[in-house]
Amino acid sequence: MNTVYVETSIVSYLRQRPSSQVVAAARQILTHQWWNQHRTSYELVASQYVIDEASAGDVLLAKERLESLDGIPLLPITPEVPQIAQRIMALGVLPPKAQVDALHISLAAHHRI
Repeated sequence: MNTVYVETSIVSYLRQRPSSQVVAAARQILTHQWWNQHRTSYELVASQYVIDEASAGDVLLAKERLESLDGIPLLPITPEVPQIAQRIMALGVLPPKAQVDALHISLAAHHRI
C-alpha cells in the first residue's frame, strides 16, 4: 500500500467554508472527492508540523481540521529533518516565507514518502 503524507492543505480544503474563487473551489471539490473515495486505498501519515498548522486560526475550523487528523499516525521528526529543510531553503528552491513547507518536504523525503 502506498503512503500519503497528509499535509495541512488537505485538511484545510476539507474544512474551509466553500470558496467563491474558482481555483480554490475546484481544489476543495477534488480534495473532498479524494478524501471520501480514495484515502482508504493509502496509508495516511502526518506530522506534528501539520498538527501545529491545523491548530491555528479560527477555533471551530481548527477543531474540525484536527478531527480530520484523528487516527492518522505522526511521523517522527528526527534531527535530520530541520537540517534537510535548511539545505532546501539555502538552495533557494522555495521562497523565504515557505520555511514550514520545507519542513514538510524534508520530513516526507527523510521518511521516503
